[in-house]
Amino acid sequence: TSSNQNICARPDLFAFQIGSGIAIAYCGVMGFVTWHVTQSVYSKLPSTPEGRLFGYLRESENLAAANFTFQLWDFFVSLAIPEHATPVLLLHHAAAALVSWFSLSFQVLHYYGVFFLGCSEVSSVFLVFIDLARYFPPSAGSPFDRFISVCQPAFFVTFGWYRIVLWWKVSFLLWKDILYVLRSGRAEELRPGKSFCLYIYLFLNVALGLLQVFWFGIILQEAHKVLSG
Repeated sequence: TSSNQNICARPDLFAFQIGSGIAIAYCGVMGFVTWHVTQSVYSKLPSTPEGRLFGYLRESENLAAANFTFQLWDFFVSLAIPEHATPVLLLHHAAAALVSWFSLSFQVLHYYGVFFLGCSEVSSVFLVFIDLARYFPPSAGSPFDRFISVCQPAFFVTFGWYRIVLWWKVSFLLWKDILYVLRSGRAEELRPGKSFCLYIYLFLNVALGLLQVFWFGIILQEAHKVLSG
């Protein structure tokens, strides 16, 4: 249709999806490997509140650097792309950049960074291709069309697992650890003058967690439309 032709003639959207895909793939793969495969978060960090919050992990530092750069880039580039310049998405980019900057500057939450900055992006890898197909519809029955038919359920499953189920499970431990180091005074001992960032982490953890639930509700609605024909 003429509408689809107009949508497909968008080099800005294509470039944005490719750029985002590279950054998201790096974070998603790095997080998945560090959390599930090498399990460095368990072998290289002490299994204590202090270890999870203040221990050092090179993989997490790399994730924070990549995520901060990507989210900052995403924020400013999205301002020029109407489809992405929504208040919710812009606030999400700003919040993700902020927590990444705290992790880099104050060397905190390296255990949790692997999950929230890495594993949570696993579902987004599939979303990049789904969005590409939405903006640049493939021909029915083409290899790319069949590939998208695999990406859609994969996105649904990984989003539900990492951004809903595990998000709140890991968040519970995060809250438990942060409240412990704040109440015991260990936060000020190990990071003098920087414990304020832990309160910001708690607030953004809940805010971003609720955003995941909101997005999952939309995903469920879309899935229902597809299944109901």
